[in-house]
Amino acid sequence: MSKIDQAIAWMEQRKGKVTYSMNYRTGPHSYDCSSAVYFALRDAGLLPQNIAIGNTETLFHDLESNGWTQVRPDASGNYPARRGDVFIWGRRGYTSGAAGHTGIFYDDHDTIIHCNAGHNGISINPHDTIWVYNGSPAITIYRPPAEVNEEEVIYRAAKNAMNAIFNEPFVRQGDLAKARYGNATVGLRGVIHWFDNSMLYLQQRLDDAEKAVRAL
Repeated sequence: MSKIDQAIAWMEQRKGKVTYSMNYRTGPHSYDCSSAVYFALRDAGLLPQNIAIGNTETLFHDLESNGWTQVRPDASGNYPARRGDVFIWGRRGYTSGAAGHTGIFYDDHDTIIHCNAGHNGISINPHDTIWVYNGSPAITIYRPPAEVNEEEVIYRAAKNAMNAIFNEPFVRQGDLAKARYGNATVGLRGVIHWFDNSMLYLQQRLDDAEKAVRAL
């Protein structure tokens, strides 16, 4: 399961089972809009496990400092939201308390999942409909950092290392050494020289692969 799916699953699992409360917002029986988003993202690894459960106002900073990027509107003014994007209603600096709202896009279109007072809990709704109903406030949308498939990175790093070796001039030099010298001793020295250099180069490529994996 992807991190995005895991965050949305956290919300889905509590839909119809928790209530909305700004006073008792840290669960497990009630949340408000921002605390639900914080818990869902933290559970999925889209925010650090030790991050404080903030509010709508702190969410701007916390998303940006953890690799999330703003989604810009297209030429028509529409925001091309995707599943897993987080929306924040209200102008930054003025969203504390009931002045702001937040939730997660449920699909690649208009649907959101959010904890809200209107449904007294977590619900799934068309974004634009309730956005207009609430006065069409300023909106900011954040997209999570791209997820890395670790197995794919490891496979490609190892494959690139091996391809680099077998495509290197070292291989051709070894073949030439064997073909050129009639003296077996000289030819053998050429092969040994080729082998030693090839192994050094292979070690360099494997070191590069290890660095790529450790950077995940």
